[in-house]
Amino acid sequence: MAVDLHQDRSRRQILRLSVGGALGGVALTACSTLGLPQVSKADANYVDRYRGPEQCEQCLHFVAPRGCTVVAGDISPHGHSKFYLPKA
Repeated sequence: MAVDLHQDRSRRQILRLSVGGALGGVALTACSTLGLPQVSKADANYVDRYRGPEQCEQCLHFVAPRGCTVVAGDISPHGHSKFYLPKA
């Protein structure tokens, strides 16, 4: 059975990109919990009330009852910022 080397190379590239993307997401999540400085609410575009589904309480960075590993200060569970990352 003949193997198309070009097709095999494409599969390897796709696998590398997939693994690289997954590791990048893990690295981003890990950085927020490594004691790095938190950003201000203004820099995060944070709002206390958000009507969409992407609320802080559903975010990976949210620390109950009112904290965040990325955004500094008191965080509402019903708020939202540009750093929203859904829990897995």
